[in-house]
Order: sequence, then structure tokens, then C-alpha cells
Amino acid sequence: MADVTKKYVPTQGIGMEIDKMVTYAYNQRRQFERKWYENNFFDDGYHFRYVSRTTGKIIDVGELNSANMPQRSIPKASRQLRGIANLCLGIEPTPSIFPQRISKTSYPDPNMYTQMLQKTQDDAKKTGIWLTEEWKEQFLRAKLTLMMILAGKHSVSFMKIWPDSTKQAIKTMVDDAFEVYLMGNLSNIQDSPFMIEAKPMLFDEVASNQAFNPDQIDKLYADNKMANSEVKQMYMQTRFGAGMISDNASTLILKEGFMKERITDQNLPDLALKAGDLLRSKKRGDIVLRHAFSANGVWLMDEYLDFDMYPFVDFRYEPGPIYQKPIMENFIPANKSLDMLVSRLEKWANTMVTGTWYKRKGEGFEITNVPGGQVIEYNQTPPVQANMVNVPAGIFDLVGLLEKFIEEQGASTSALGNVPTGIKSGVAIESIKATEFANLKIASDQMKDTVRRISEMMIKVAAKNYVQPKTVYQMDNNKPSYFDVMGQSGIDKRQELGIPVPQEVIPIREDTRVDIQIESGMGYTEEGRKNTMQQIITFLTPFIESGMFSQDAFKVILQKLMDTYQFGSTQDLMEAMDSGTQTAPLNEEQITQMKVAIVEAMKDSGMVGPEHDQKLIESTKIGVVEALKDTGMLNQQNKQETAKGPSESISFKDMPAGGKVQMAEQAGISISPEEIKQQDQQAMEVAKQNAFNKGTKPTNNK
Repeated sequence: MADVTKKYVPTQGIGMEIDKMVTYAYNQRRQFERKWYENNFFDDGYHFRYVSRTTGKIIDVGELNSANMPQRSIPKASRQLRGIANLCLGIEPTPSIFPQRISKTSYPDPNMYTQMLQKTQDDAKKTGIWLTEEWKEQFLRAKLTLMMILAGKHSVSFMKIWPDSTKQAIKTMVDDAFEVYLMGNLSNIQDSPFMIEAKPMLFDEVASNQAFNPDQIDKLYADNKMANSEVKQMYMQTRFGAGMISDNASTLILKEGFMKERITDQNLPDLALKAGDLLRSKKRGDIVLRHAFSANGVWLMDEYLDFDMYPFVDFRYEPGPIYQKPIMENFIPANKSLDMLVSRLEKWANTMVTGTWYKRKGEGFEITNVPGGQVIEYNQTPPVQANMVNVPAGIFDLVGLLEKFIEEQGASTSALGNVPTGIKSGVAIESIKATEFANLKIASDQMKDTVRRISEMMIKVAAKNYVQPKTVYQMDNNKPSYFDVMGQSGIDKRQELGIPVPQEVIPIREDTRVDIQIESGMGYTEEGRKNTMQQIITFLTPFIESGMFSQDAFKVILQKLMDTYQFGSTQDLMEAMDSGTQTAPLNEEQITQMKVAIVEAMKDSGMVGPEHDQKLIESTKIGVVEALKDTGMLNQQNKQETAKGPSESISFKDMPAGGKVQMAEQAGISISPEEIKQQDQQAMEVAKQNAFNKGTKPTNNK
């Protein structure tokens, strides 16, 4: 059986091995590069420039001096490409962090479980704040826009994310399809056995890099190439020119290779020497990432990384193979036909508006423009000006049809400023925007997935390289606040060495999950967001009036409303709400309305009215019975009633008011039916007091 194990390449031959992989990938994508070149020039406005398949030379039909060839280029495809990018980025994708999972079995104490759950939620919130601030510092919004434009021309673009070797920071850079070599027939870049970045670098910058082997640097020489790809080299020379380069600006192509290797007996000694700590969590057969630099076929550095993924994130408008048909190619045929028609219409305008003259053969005439008009001199027969011929209406219909074909491939109407006549309502524009966004659902989903993978890659880099606490600054309710973050790898190393870890530091874990939230749920336009916010306020008004919303919740809603209307800083407004002061006192009408509202509320709760009076009477009865019981008169009366016979006995509850008054007089208590109603509160207090003073008779029987 043949040995299919990949042969191990030692450090001395890694430079040549990188060149072999670059050559293999270059031959695989050669047919795509020619298209990428033409798409680049088409996006630049040179619609009739291409590379000849037979001679390999650059031919620009638009520059030929021929009356039958089109001269005018309409950059509608370029605008369409940016309209798609604007619409996809208009949803404002924002990374959101999932809290770390907390198991109840690990914390049997409910209080401890609640505390840990709250801590994980707070850590996730602050990790999300750090990630959002890092996006701002890296200008990733602008870099994401560049990725979408490059992917529209080359079908794929890349963002490289790696740690700064000199300071605790994350660095990001956008690469086009020309600069990254991999196997393009795969659907996932992480499945490729290698990824190599080849870009021009200043010779002095390479020579002064302390990470490179100084003995190998002496073998380098400057090649002053603008790109490693021959096709991109032609494009760069055409766009930016080629000439003499000074020694201070001399460059060479630096290749940075990432290769996946499996741990075998061949590379195990070298792996143990270069990355012994890495073997603690690995075994034979596992994949490790080899990282090497080379230039001019000379190796400069060779190491192994404690990382299981390539530090690249790709973006494509559609899923499928990495190298696919770019979206720009969908616009080119219809756009070239539009260019030809518009060019001929311009030729017609130059001809007919200037004028066409008839003259006899052999005779000459001369037209001279003077301030008073035109002076025409002729020899014998006067020249005759031809009538102007109108352009057929079908030509303009064909132009409109071509524009429709272009719009079908990308964005249209409001995304490109082509709002239909008569559409002025914000609701109508929102509907048009929603329809366009639905047509680009695939592209928007791909963009959201790219944002998620970029965020996860940044978290992985920070978890391994933030070995020291890093302060994060944020504005919370227009007030500055600070907290520290630190990679989990740095925390683990401190604990191994016995170095104390700050208690308030927020750990950044490598296994943190990221979700993407969409910020355009309120609307796609400013007017749409304002209308939606007004509807939300109207909907929540009854809940606010009923007191179901607290002041803090109302402040959040109000601040969001002010932000939607671009009110500016809301700090003064929020502070005024916290102070609880009113700018004007209530008038008499407002006070009267408040009194009526209080009375109505008391009536609804049963605190006033006939029902409340009945309750007071019942409580008075209870108080009187308790007083009679305390004096012993109730027991005496019961004995007398019992002596008369069961049929003659009557309960105090069923006794009429006159009987109650008589029984009270026998007990030495002078009370009338009207006083029974008035003294209900005193009776209730006596009853309460007796409940506490068990067996103690009141001093005042009255």
C-alpha cells in the first residue's frame, strides 16, 4: 500500500515549498484572474479595456479613433455595486455576546447560582462593549465596505486578523483575491491545506524585522514589483505607472504562509523544539498550524502557532466555491449595450445640433462665427441646411429596457436615488426599501455571517494575546466609565505562577459565542425610524400613565426617541429628570382634576361610599360585642336568655337596634344608634388593643 502521508519539509526548504504552493494556486485560478482584471477596469470606468487571450496585450476599444466605435462609458454598473453594499450595510449589523453557561448542579446554593448568573451576564455585556469599541478603533465598518466592493469584482475578499507582536493590540487588514493563494474550488477557506499571503513590502522594513533570521536576510534582493500576480502587476502599472524607484522605496514580495500539518514522527522533534507547550494538548494525528515567512525563495522565519484556524475571514455574496462568478459580471453585458446606445445618441446630438449642409460637388463655402451670428461665404450655389431628424422613440425604450435589466441584477429605486415620481410618503419609501432588502437576502445573510466570524476571530486573538489588563473606555448615558479586560490565557498563566489576578477584570474567553443583532428593525430610513418611534411612544403611553413603567424605563425610551430625532447630547435632559423638579406649579384646574381623580380611585377601591359605610357598621358591631364581652354583661345576658328557654333566646347579631341600645344601657353604656356609626373607629381600636392585651380589661368601660 502506498504511503499517502504528507512528507515533512524541514525549515531549510520551507521557502521553496511556499513558492510551489503559490505556483499551484496561481495555475488553478489563472482563468479567474483575467476576469478580475477586466472587472477592475470596468469598475474604474474603462468599459472597453480587456486583455487579449491570444497576444496577452491590453486592448482598449474605447480609445480607438473610429466613428463607428462607442466612446462614452456610463458607470451604472459601478453605482449598482455600491448600491448593493450600501443597502446591505444599512441594516447596521452589531455583534452581541452570549453569556457563559452556568449549571445549577455546579452551584447548589440558589443565592450563589443567582450571583454567578448575574456575573456572567455582566461579563458578557462588558465583553460586547469591548468588542464594539474595538470595531470602532479598527475602522472595521470602512474595511467591511471595502471587502464588499472587492468581492463584487473578484467574487471573494479577505480580512486578515492577527495580534501585534510588539504591543498588546489587534491588527486587521483587507486583502483582495490577487493577494491570497489557496484552493479556490473549496467552499470553506478553513478546509484548504494552505493559505499564503503575498504582498509587496518595503525592503528596509523586512530587513529590520527582529523576528526574521539575520543570516537569511543577507540573501534577499529587491524586485520592486507591485504585485506577485502578473495580471495584477499589469493593472497596477497601467493605473499607477512604472518607472525608476529610489533605494528608500525599494520593495520585494514577502510571502507569509500558513500550512496545516499533522503531528507525525517526522515533525515531532522539530515541533517539540519550536513549540513544546503546544504538545501538552495535542497527540499524534492532530493538526497544527505552521507559520513561515519567505521572500525570493529564501525562508525568513519558521514556527508553529497555538491556533487551529487561519487568521483570515472571507466574504462572498453567495455561498458555494470560493472562486465563483463575480456579481460585477452580471452587469457588464447590459452595461456595454447601454454604453453603445448612449454613445450613438451623443454622436447624433453632435451632428444634428451642429447642423448638416448640402452643397454642390466641387464648390466650396466657409462658415464664420461672428458676434452677430454666422456668415456663410460661397462661390456660386448657396448651401442648404438639412432638416433636423428626430431620434425614434424605440431607442429610448431600448435604453429604459437595458436599465431595467441592470437593476434586476442589483439594487434599484431608492437605493440609487430613483424614487418613482409621486412617492413622497415615508411609509411608501419604507415599503420600497423593504422590497429591495428582501431581494438581497442572500447577500445580507452572507454579510452578517462575515461580521460574526470577524468578531469571533478577534475574541480568539484577544483571549490568547491579552496577557495584561487593558482598559476599555465607554460612554454610559453620556458619562464616561471604565473597566479592564484580559485574555483567559493571561489569567491562567498568572494563576499558575501565583500572581494575583485583579478581581474586577473581565475575562475574554476563546469559546465565547457571538450573535449578530440588526439595528434597522425600526426602519430603513430616518423618516421611517421616526415614525416607528412615534408609534412606540403612542402604544406605551397608557402603560406609562398607569404606572406600569418605572422612571428608569421611561428614561430609556425617551433617550432613544431623542437619539432617533438626532437631538444631540441628552445628558442635561436625563439629569433634569433625575432631579425630579418641575418647571411650573399646577394650576387650579389641574388641582381640581387631581382631586376628582383621587376620589374616583378611592371609590373604585371601596374606601368611600355605601359599601364602605356598611363595612364601618359591621366593624362597630364587632367592637360593641367585644366591649360587652369584656364587662361580662354579654355572658350574663346569655344566661338570662337561656333560662327563658331555647325558643326565647336571640343572638346579638339578629337583635334590633333598640335591643342593642337597651343591652348597652344595662351594661352601663349610654349609646344611641347614631353614635354606633360615629364611634366605629374607637371600637376597632379597642378590639385591636384587646387582641394584644389578652385577658386585660380596659380601664374605661365607656
